[in-house]
Amino acid sequence: MKCLLIDDEIVFRIQLKGLLEEIGGIEVIGEADGCASGVELIRNNPKADLLILDVELPDGTCFDIISQFNRLPKLLFITSHEEYALSAFELNALDYIQKPITLERLKLALERLEHPLSADEEKLSVLDLDDLVLFCCNKYKHFTRVSEIVVILSDENYTHILCSNGKRFVMKKTLSAWEKQLPETRFMRVGRQLLVNISSLDRMEAKSRGGLLWFKGIQEPLEIKSSALKSLQLLAKPI
Repeated sequence: MKCLLIDDEIVFRIQLKGLLEEIGGIEVIGEADGCASGVELIRNNPKADLLILDVELPDGTCFDIISQFNRLPKLLFITSHEEYALSAFELNALDYIQKPITLERLKLALERLEHPLSADEEKLSVLDLDDLVLFCCNKYKHFTRVSEIVVILSDENYTHILCSNGKRFVMKKTLSAWEKQLPETRFMRVGRQLLVNISSLDRMEAKSRGGLLWFKGIQEPLEIKSSALKSLQLLAKPI
């Protein structure tokens, strides 16, 4: 597999080439350190299979490079700036990795290049706490880290997601599908309608009919059924 690197930090390019060499099967055939040199690099290497590039460069951003071409190799973004994630995924990027990178994370991205997931497999790929989830709300799109998801409530084939910043989203996705994706050490299934991020739970309060869950950083409590409260009390480990 022939690869091009575009990043203004020479030390990082050396590190990245070392990781690629350790993984094997990838030949770095060219490098560039900016937008102008990156455009020239791509034009001179039309048969490249993969383009690994940083987002912010001394003379612009990688999107200035991409806009110059109708066809490009597979794109892999490696950057320190997560605010560009939405733009990267809208370009059908292979992956978006934040610095500092690890060998395991890079391997995972490259495995997607060799063995792309089907649409159903992609939807149910296992998520880590630092992974970004894309939520769509009306005309707006928001990236949220898995660790910032507080609670997910079932509504038949839809789910309501409450995040630590107070934002709420609705997705056409079942609670069972979420349960398969989210880290089981952090998210607990409570009854048939609730998936709770235990690390975000502040306190539980029993009422005559049902109960209340209070989450860190969120003012309003969540009302739940008595059966769900009892299940959560049994699942939560006492300190």
